[in-house]
Amino acid sequence: MIAILIKKKTTSQRHTPVFQPLSLTESSSLLSTIRDTTLNGFYIPKELCVFINQWQVNHDPKLWGDPSEFRPERFLTSHDTTISKTLSEKVMLFGMGKRRCIGEVLAKWEIFLFLAILLQQLEFSVPPGVKVDLTPTYGLTMKPAPCEHVQARLRFPIK
Repeated sequence: MIAILIKKKTTSQRHTPVFQPLSLTESSSLLSTIRDTTLNGFYIPKELCVFINQWQVNHDPKLWGDPSEFRPERFLTSHDTTISKTLSEKVMLFGMGKRRCIGEVLAKWEIFLFLAILLQQLEFSVPPGVKVDLTPTYGLTMKPAPCEHVQARLRFPIK
């Protein structure tokens, strides 16, 4: 469910914004196929709603080699000095095409600032001998397993 901000005019509260839930109905703009077709040998009937499997795109071993390994250097150019624009554009986080998320740039800057502040202010550690389980829970979205052993300490104690 998505909440949208609207203004309702009532007699007692003329200019108070109100949150109203937005629900998907038959009149919503979900896209579906306009005719029967075949794609890579798969039959796709008319009026079928098609979703892109972003997880599969982002975990394709042909493109990423070992997608489950944490290797951020894979996005660097051959000179290891800048981010490869070609590879970074192949990661599909915000959809694609003309229906790509319009908040992508804002979200990326927000995440960058949030993580930069966390890493600047906190030191993360795990007690010796404890192994952290990084196995995700799969569903419509991927969720991390509960992590009970990671400790965070202020890098610069408050005086």
